[in-house]
Amino acid sequence: MPAFAARAAIGLATWNLNWLMDAATHARWTEACTRHGWPRDTAALPAAARAELAQLPYCNVHNGMRFPPVSCASQADDWPQAARYPAAHPCRDTADLAAWPHYERKLSAQRAIFKELALGGVQVVAVQEVSSAAAVAAVVPPGWKVATTHEFPESPRIAQHVGVAWAPGVALTAIAAVPQLADGGLAERPLRPGLAFTLGIAGKPVRILVVHLKAGCRSRAIDAPLTSRDARLDPDRQDQIATDCAMLRYQIPALEAWIDRHAGADFALLGDFNRTLLREPVQDTATFRSRLDASPTSSPVGPCTMRREGQRFVAQCPARIAALFPEINDGAPRGSVLWRARIAREDAAAGSGCRITGPRGNLAHEGIDHILISASLKQRLAAGALSMRVVNFADTHGAALRATPDLALPSDHCPHVVTWSPLSP
Repeated sequence: MPAFAARAAIGLATWNLNWLMDAATHARWTEACTRHGWPRDTAALPAAARAELAQLPYCNVHNGMRFPPVSCASQADDWPQAARYPAAHPCRDTADLAAWPHYERKLSAQRAIFKELALGGVQVVAVQEVSSAAAVAAVVPPGWKVATTHEFPESPRIAQHVGVAWAPGVALTAIAAVPQLADGGLAERPLRPGLAFTLGIAGKPVRILVVHLKAGCRSRAIDAPLTSRDARLDPDRQDQIATDCAMLRYQIPALEAWIDRHAGADFALLGDFNRTLLREPVQDTATFRSRLDASPTSSPVGPCTMRREGQRFVAQCPARIAALFPEINDGAPRGSVLWRARIAREDAAAGSGCRITGPRGNLAHEGIDHILISASLKQRLAAGALSMRVVNFADTHGAALRATPDLALPSDHCPHVVTWSPLSP
């Protein structure tokens, strides 16, 4: 029987695991950052030191401090110029995880969430922000298998990868890295590649792509990200916004190319898009045009080149765009139409988004984790396939998790779950 012949309903999730490291990577990270003085900015370090640290998480990762730093007004301990701060610092939200016993608490919390997902029928989890398969294997239930882009030689040597974990009895085949997504136009700043695999649904293969797109441009007009309101920002921040959006723009042709190659077939995309796709129009309408140059979304979106303007970079492409979803949902070629999973209406009304409450508001990333399915796949699944639920974190008493300065959060993202139930033949 072919590996893709499974016919039962299957639960899928996407979960960003927030700089997940295995014990060996955590040890290398703390040793290297300690040796180099826990630098927050590596620009002044020798080339060899920069190269070493480039393959590890930033030294200020998992410091438990308020982000973005401007949201906490303090000058204590040279805030926010350092990488680590005292436990009682006024800008601290959660525990510092540089010490392994503290980091192990994060892993323990993630194991509990994976167990909850498995008990709830989830059998496949797309993961982001992981260092390797070894890191993911340390938190999934016994018997689960794992693959990440870290293990593929064509993937860049970076600290964050994407991957997939699957339960016993689930047949995943043709697992492959998609290195084209790692190209953001700047050779010195590779992005995260994608990971593709095939999963059987109702006796037919479904090709699935796990993504983690460039951060920093979640709701801005991609090719015109700066507005008059940004004039009050310092020039460095303006340059960062422009460059982040340019790098996302550079990725889009590779993303659309993958979709177009699978047009008309059953496929899906899961992951952290770093983009509020559900707030974007489905396609061009009489009142909305995705293209800033008035060209149709069906015309080429790339390829692009990158040009430097002072301290910022700008993507030079054959079209100027404002939104992401209308570009990848343009219906050209035929069969490249996508459907977006949404939080169930009753759940959305109850405010069931990803919530980790802290003293200064919600610490979770909301609205950027998505599950998209092709029109072809949608036709073979029950209507509930596009109903998404968020698995929120709870404390030991079952109450919604509230961040404290001594807490190790499971992640700053919550798992997003769908169930694909094949229609009866």
